[in-house]
Amino acid sequence: MPVKKPSLKTDQLKAQVDRLFFPHREEQGDLVGLELEVWPFRQTDSTPNELVHFYEDDGKGLIQLLKTFEGEMDTLVFEPSVDGAPRFRLGSGQLTFEPGGQLEFSGAPKTTLAEAIQELNDVFETLRCRLKSYDIWFFHSGLNPWYTVDQVGLQLRKQRYVHMNNYFRSIGPYGQKMMRLSTSLQINLDAGDADTARRRWLAANLLAPVFTAMFANSPFVDGKPSGAYSFRSLIWQNLDPSRTGFQTGFLAKDYQPCPVEQYFQFALDARCMKLPDARGELVFDGRAKSFRHWLTEGESGFFPDLKDWEDHLSTLFPEVRARGFFEIRYLDAQSKVWCSVPGILLYHLLYSESAREAVIDLLEPYRQTLPGMLAESAKKGMAEPEIAGLAQRVFRLALEEAQDKQEEAVLALAEAFYRRYTSQRRNPACDLIQLNDGDLFTPRQYRDFERRQLDEVGELLNIICEYT
Repeated sequence: MPVKKPSLKTDQLKAQVDRLFFPHREEQGDLVGLELEVWPFRQTDSTPNELVHFYEDDGKGLIQLLKTFEGEMDTLVFEPSVDGAPRFRLGSGQLTFEPGGQLEFSGAPKTTLAEAIQELNDVFETLRCRLKSYDIWFFHSGLNPWYTVDQVGLQLRKQRYVHMNNYFRSIGPYGQKMMRLSTSLQINLDAGDADTARRRWLAANLLAPVFTAMFANSPFVDGKPSGAYSFRSLIWQNLDPSRTGFQTGFLAKDYQPCPVEQYFQFALDARCMKLPDARGELVFDGRAKSFRHWLTEGESGFFPDLKDWEDHLSTLFPEVRARGFFEIRYLDAQSKVWCSVPGILLYHLLYSESAREAVIDLLEPYRQTLPGMLAESAKKGMAEPEIAGLAQRVFRLALEEAQDKQEEAVLALAEAFYRRYTSQRRNPACDLIQLNDGDLFTPRQYRDFERRQLDEVGELLNIICEYT
């Protein structure tokens, strides 16, 4: 909580950032974690894509239904977080809920890709089969294309989300679209030791435009074409430049190689979502001051303490985020069939020293132009020739590294994606655009399309239940 006198020292603040990169933990080795968000919709007599609320009067809200599954699913346990937000423990991972009605599964770190992929697919297939009895189905894309921000509303009234909603609303339209309409796929990888972290951090950020183009999957918003292949990416790029995108030190001509220092300065310059009022209560009232300003000048006679700094760090959303590991955030949510492929590539590109250095050699010349390049990737996708060429080279690097190091089905899945999309200078958004000749597709068109994909490559996923 805010205090009357300055109490924080620079070394305290930097130590907190250092722990985001190099936590002390028992697990060792190159672990991988996958997090996927999906949209639950309900098919009713009146609409095929009714928004499923978390709580409903008839007891058939998403959270209410999941609670009824506790006794039937051995590893499913309702376990709200410390601040009271709804959460379920499921296996070694957890189910959480986003402000617009999105459902997210966060898998625990795994020692192999196959384990992470198997858990992700098992969880969503198990849930899909159980929720099917209640006419609920999952939509996999980077954006909810059928609803607007106002139609969705704020499904969670947790104080954090209320403050974020008010803060973003004061800046422009993108923050609320992010909270209420977007869904992503996040790949979590270890930083490694200090020397390794510098190179992984560099490579992971350099890959942002290439992966955005390759896996763009959100071409529709507000019921119409967005004019971009990944409108979700454009939302994130524009919602608040002080806390998203790339760090100034990363983009500087004289490159600052220490990711901790880059992130530290980035955090200091990011604007605070809440500042103390005259009573010392943290509120959002339209003021837009950086944490650096609050730290040095104070606000309303109050200064931040270490808890305020920790809370502020949790509100940063760069393309690659430090959370005790590298959380790679630049990916649209992917279809049931392809959601494992980005993790397969990033695992090999960042954990192999030779592949990582090849990525850096290839993409470092673009470092200072990354923001503009990322915008082009989101808008034009694989139709931009230079980005498409880089994507093909990066993909082949990953496949070459994976040869003889990866289980056959895992490698075959990545190769199938390359043949269908990357080699043809296409991405998943291209399929969505074609479903209804450029207009927004219907739920039936989407579900028929997903079934066809499963018929083509579903055997590689070790699917638990038949998709019908």
